[in-house]
Amino acid sequence: MSISRQIRTLAKRIPGVVFMYTLLLNRYFIACQVELRALKSYLHYGKGRMLDVGCGGGPYRVLFPHVDSYVGIDILPSRNVDVVGDVQQLPFVDSTFDTILCTELLEHVPKPGQALCEISRLLKPGGTLLLTVPMIWGLHLEPYDFFRYTKYGLRYLAERTGLTVVEIAPMCGFWATWTQRFIDNVIEIYMRGCSAWLIKMATALLAPVSVTGYLFDALTGSRGDCLGNILVAIKPASDHCGPVA
Repeated sequence: MSISRQIRTLAKRIPGVVFMYTLLLNRYFIACQVELRALKSYLHYGKGRMLDVGCGGGPYRVLFPHVDSYVGIDILPSRNVDVVGDVQQLPFVDSTFDTILCTELLEHVPKPGQALCEISRLLKPGGTLLLTVPMIWGLHLEPYDFFRYTKYGLRYLAERTGLTVVEIAPMCGFWATWTQRFIDNVIEIYMRGCSAWLIKMATALLAPVSVTGYLFDALTGSRGDCLGNILVAIKPASDHCGPVA
């Protein structure tokens, strides 16, 4: 391990360092915080053997130390990916997992119904799906950015794939949504083509705006527009994956 990586690893153990780093250097501070807050509200659903579909860098692995095993799958290989595969054709046998986590992936899948059918297939009867999706968000990972999801669209897809919806909730409200979108647009429109360090400097200067929007949202609750929704669904004992979109 390089010295710089060792320093970063040690720094992350200091209380508040990760929060301040995210606030000052990550333009997606609000989006990261509201998703983390939402997932923490449903940690009790994590159990047994767990699959993280579209795990990327595996940022949520640390939230589930209590599960028996944690498997991360993504379409591209990386250090934190255990299995390489496509959510539309997952390389596991039926009823393999007790819990499946899927965060900010479904908008990039051209056939989301098929993806959810695959997820349902892999869940054991009584198993739980925790899924987050964007509702108000800018284009990203172009051209592989296909959908945005309302709570009604999520319910429709989940129920059509044989899952029983437990809850669908917004991850934030108006203040977080439009503060995050304001910062995104400032950087995307006025700083396009700028060097990485200039963008990080702008992000740091906008940090007071981020934290103000985040705090207002925490005070006023998840009312109005939202950046995204979180779905909790359970696979019933008698499952059936019907025709999907």
